[in-house]
Amino acid sequence: MNQMALLFTLLAPLTGICQGQLFGKVRAKGSNEVLFGVTVSNPALGVHNISDMGGNFRIKARPGDTLVFSSVGYRTDTLIVNGTLFPGDHAVYLEARAVTLPTVKITENNYQQDSIERHAAYSWLLDKKHPVKLWNEKREGDDPGLSFSPIGYFSKGEVRKRRLKKRLREEERDYYIDSKFPRARVALLTGLKGDSLQLFVIRYRPSYEFCRRATTMDMLLYINDKLVLFKKGP
Repeated sequence: MNQMALLFTLLAPLTGICQGQLFGKVRAKGSNEVLFGVTVSNPALGVHNISDMGGNFRIKARPGDTLVFSSVGYRTDTLIVNGTLFPGDHAVYLEARAVTLPTVKITENNYQQDSIERHAAYSWLLDKKHPVKLWNEKREGDDPGLSFSPIGYFSKGEVRKRRLKKRLREEERDYYIDSKFPRARVALLTGLKGDSLQLFVIRYRPSYEFCRRATTMDMLLYINDKLVLFKKGP
């Protein structure tokens, strides 16, 4: 009995590494600013989480799993988990997306290419069909049409995947708004900076629907009109 207890004690740390909670903090590369609301997902286990106000995150992981980190305004990045990562907190640094603003011509950032990269990072989820309604092989006498799979649809794994899909769709809309209404362009056109710039881009952030139909000239006029309002004060 004592030998069995000793063997279990020796093996316990190893079983903890096989699958456990990985802790960490997400920061902005270069500025060391903590990032909240970052989506952290583990495709291998089909789980995800979101960093809190202090940039802290935790997620189920095993050695060999690849974690995906994404946030509006930052490049999607990955982290390969190994056995040494589990003890303690671990820092993850996301690189801000740069917007090129030449002196003569203002250009948008490459939203299309970034969107393709984001889709590739989450292809394990976005390209997979989940059990909402399934075609089954029909036998003679069966009614035609679709059959519903409630067991698969309401399982915890599928619920988490649908929530992550919804969050990714919302993030994609925010990415698009940022591509049409980038802070650097607003600063260049308005001359605002610091807290004034921050207040302006939050107060007058355009809707996704407006950005989809707006031309470059429409957006320039929009920023100019809102600047007039902004200077009038609250």
